[in-house]
Amino acid sequence: MFDFHLSGGLLYPHLQAFDTLALIGIALALVLGGMVKGITGIGVPLVAMPILVHFLPVQQAVLLLSMPIILGNIPQALEGGELLQTVRKISAPLIGTVIGNVAGVSLLIRLEPHDALAMSGATLIVAAGLMLAAPKLKLAPPLVKPVGFALGFGAALMESIASVPGPLLAMYLIATGATGRAFTKQIAIILVVSIVTLVTTFSSGARANGFDLLISAAASVPAIAGMLVIRPLRDRLHPLAFRAVVLVCVLAAAVQMIVKSGVL
Repeated sequence: MFDFHLSGGLLYPHLQAFDTLALIGIALALVLGGMVKGITGIGVPLVAMPILVHFLPVQQAVLLLSMPIILGNIPQALEGGELLQTVRKISAPLIGTVIGNVAGVSLLIRLEPHDALAMSGATLIVAAGLMLAAPKLKLAPPLVKPVGFALGFGAALMESIASVPGPLLAMYLIATGATGRAFTKQIAIILVVSIVTLVTTFSSGARANGFDLLISAAASVPAIAGMLVIRPLRDRLHPLAFRAVVLVCVLAAAVQMIVKSGVL
């Protein structure tokens, strides 16, 4: 299914052209994302994406962040068994994410670079705003499936454009009463299915190949290193205050992305 030759692909030609400082900058973005996730639990892409777009086009940055998300969520998706039962329960957002990623990637690979940058910045603003405001929904039983499909579709669009599907998915799962381990398992399953769809669509429509996936998998290493480095400090920092500071910084970086795009 995937070609593992070095030639072609989306990531290797860009990374090959970078000097050492640029590669260090990319690695530091991933480490920083891992450190923030280690303290607050928010996703690596939300922090890493605004930094990565200084080095990579949005399309390549989204692809680079795909495997860290998959590898980080597979253990949680499999934890506790009952995989098929859980999949049936969250079938509506799952279907929405599959369709949303196909649509989102198809849109992303057709956008001009400045438009993609602006759209990614706007998506990050929405994501950070949702997490700061922490909106809560309460869904009546007849609305669970249609709202699940709609929010799954929207989350996949956010994933395709800026690698941040979490806020909409979290809103939906909390609204359906998912808590604790059930919440973690359900969101992990949706994220894995979402990213697999995203990578598959990239491979067919944007010339991504198997070597791109290996590079993306390698990007998990600095992200995990960041989480391990920050672990000794985790209990000394107030996670909610730190989370708020980080999200405000993400908002500022996302606004800068839109300004940089020149659409205004």
